[in-house]
Formats: sequence, structure tokens, C-alpha cells
Amino acid sequence: MTIRSNNGISFLISESLNQEGVTHGFFMRHGGCSPAPWKSLNMATSVGDTRENVIDNRLRLTNSLRIPSDRFYDVWQVHGNHVVSTDLPRPIDQSHIQSDAITTEKDNLYLLMLFADCVPIIIYDSFHHAVGIAHAGWKGTLNGVASSLISRMKEKYHSSPKDLLAVIGPRICRDHYPVGDEIAQQAEEKYKKRDVLDNKDGKSFFDLGLANEINLRVSGVVDIERMEVCTFCQNEDWFSHRAEKGKTGRFAAVIGLPG
Repeated sequence: MTIRSNNGISFLISESLNQEGVTHGFFMRHGGCSPAPWKSLNMATSVGDTRENVIDNRLRLTNSLRIPSDRFYDVWQVHGNHVVSTDLPRPIDQSHIQSDAITTEKDNLYLLMLFADCVPIIIYDSFHHAVGIAHAGWKGTLNGVASSLISRMKEKYHSSPKDLLAVIGPRICRDHYPVGDEIAQQAEEKYKKRDVLDNKDGKSFFDLGLANEINLRVSGVVDIERMEVCTFCQNEDWFSHRAEKGKTGRFAAVIGLPG
């Protein structure tokens, strides 16, 4: 894990993906134009910020990665496990498809998803030259969105899980993610004794990062990098829905195959 800065924008990269030549990044909240409470590199129009600010911020992101601004594909995230495969960018005037995971095998096409505590997962198939990205909150985690992404890559690109490199990016840590009894019960049933839950002071705390790593391993993925960055603990650098009580922006995770 390395912090890279270009044109005033800072983002985390995986050294393993960097060595493979895969364009990617988990973008910190600095260097954008949005005012509080979205300060400053907010990537979502759904949280109250203006469309003009978000477009400006996305241009800053593309400049920092040195990639074209019209080669992105994004979706309307709904905390599900549906996967979209794409060969083309989404035109700016085209409606978003509802989904929480995306794949492509096309060069010069960049997949983008938004986060503010949920788990970003990016995946590279070094053998079949394909990439994927997923968004996993508690619903997506329990419903196996990461597993659905692996299944789609196997079906679409004949990917073998042993050839995949998965990176789990910045997300809320276990210590700051209490969940209700119903969610805790579902997690206990799904993960049995795999240590994804802590019980403290009568509350259950859910480790989304570990749960998604387990989901990936159950799907056969061996090479997994888990970035130990908490969006709640490091709220000065990352948007956090829980730390900011819902009044915040969204940071971007991006992955693509350079042209």
C-alpha cells in the first residue's frame, strides 16, 4: 500500500497491482472543490452536492491518473449483489444501471464506484486480462457480492480464482461498526466461528473487511491484499457516513486496464 499524489489529489495504490500495470486508486477526500459537509473531493451527486462540483472533482481525479475523462463506467449502487459487465463507458446522459459490482476486459475503460464506510473490492485477472470492482456494505457482504463478482468473471472471462489478485480497500473498522441483533444473527449464521463479530457492552461489532476476505477465499481467491485503513478512524482523510452522521461525501475507487 502506497500513497500517491498527483496534481493535489492523493490516493492509495496496491504495489502488486502497480507492478502489473493496472490503473487503479482509492481516492482520499482532499484536493477537490466541494464545500462542507462534502469537503472536498466528493464524487457523488446523491448526497446534496452540486452536479458541477462533482464533475469538476471527477476531472481532477482523471487528471491525477492521467486517463481520459470520458472512459468511465459507473452504476447506481443499491447494496445488492447484482453484477454488470461492460465493454463501453457510460455516456454522461445515460441513466445508471442499478448494481454493486462491475467487470470489464476492455482496455482504456475504467470502472468507478463510491464509498463512505462500505468495503471497496477491486480485482485483477492477470491471465485473462480482466478487472472487476465491488461495493459491499453489510447487505452486500451477507449476500455475497464479492462471490457474485468472482462467479461473473469465471462465467464471462473464464477466470480462475487462483489467477485473481483482490484488494480490499479503506472501510470502517470493526471497532466502529456496531450492528443490530438481526444483522449480528445473520453474520453468525453465515460465518459461524470465524471471528467476524465482537461483543462489547451488550453490542455486536461486525468486521466487514474480514467477512469479505472470507467470502473471497471461499470463492477460491488466494491472493488477497487487505488495506488496514479505517474511514471512521481516519475521517480527516476519508469520507465516513457513520463518523459524520450521514452528512458527508463519497470517495471513489477506480480500476481499469490502460490502453
